[in-house]
Amino acid sequence: MAPELVCDSLNDHFAFGPEDAEGYFAPSEEYDLSVVLPAGGAATSEGVHRVWEWAIRCELPYKVLWDESGNAHTVDVLGNVDDAETDISIVDDIPTGLIERLTKGDNPMLLVISEQGEFDADTAEIAAAALRAGLPVYDIARALMEVTWRHLPGHTPPDVEAATAEDGAQPALTPVTDAPDVSLTAQEVAVVTGAITRAEELLDTVSQGLMERIAETRESLVHGRSLLTPKPESPAEQGEGKKTRLEIFDAETGKWIPAGRGRPPKGVQKRRVPA
Repeated sequence: MAPELVCDSLNDHFAFGPEDAEGYFAPSEEYDLSVVLPAGGAATSEGVHRVWEWAIRCELPYKVLWDESGNAHTVDVLGNVDDAETDISIVDDIPTGLIERLTKGDNPMLLVISEQGEFDADTAEIAAAALRAGLPVYDIARALMEVTWRHLPGHTPPDVEAATAEDGAQPALTPVTDAPDVSLTAQEVAVVTGAITRAEELLDTVSQGLMERIAETRESLVHGRSLLTPKPESPAEQGEGKKTRLEIFDAETGKWIPAGRGRPPKGVQKRRVPA
């Protein structure tokens, strides 16, 4: 998922303001967010890194759960916390630690990213664990659509009503109302079971086809909205079309130095030079 689409989806959902000339987003007036990111060789995917980029551009402080392994993306996530002593927690198992951390928070939610409406095995596993723990799960790739058990076909809900079987009869769901019991013949049970099976097959066929089109359409809509969003005016750069980097003036040395990550101090002189 492109970084612009990640930012657009999250900004729209959490009501962050427009982008300024330096690429930072105005703060949200509706939400006070606390971000927790996984850091590890298997956990810090490209999608996690793009959420980290969004958090940086929103100037959101974040916490990190680290299993002491790493990859190319982990370095960025670990290296930009406000205070490494308090913001980085070492855990043996990141999914377990993440679910435990979220369940202790106020209004928690787990954000995941699908690929064409499908989750890889690790993402589906942690999404299922979150649902079992009563945590809501949302898919960034589908404009923060809520993920339910029907989006996780390889996982079973924990509280499915147990089926009971009477002597010589087909299994039936345990009654959940005060209505009188209904007795069915074997032929009637076969008719009802067949009707339910055909209905489920129809729902599966319709949902599979629609989910693919819905994911594509959502991504197109988010991309289109991003193109319509007014971009801040910026002075013409030297060497049009070439990459540039931001420098700030160091009053102590009297020299221009790279700005580095994060927003430059207020009032400091800034300039862009060819990268």
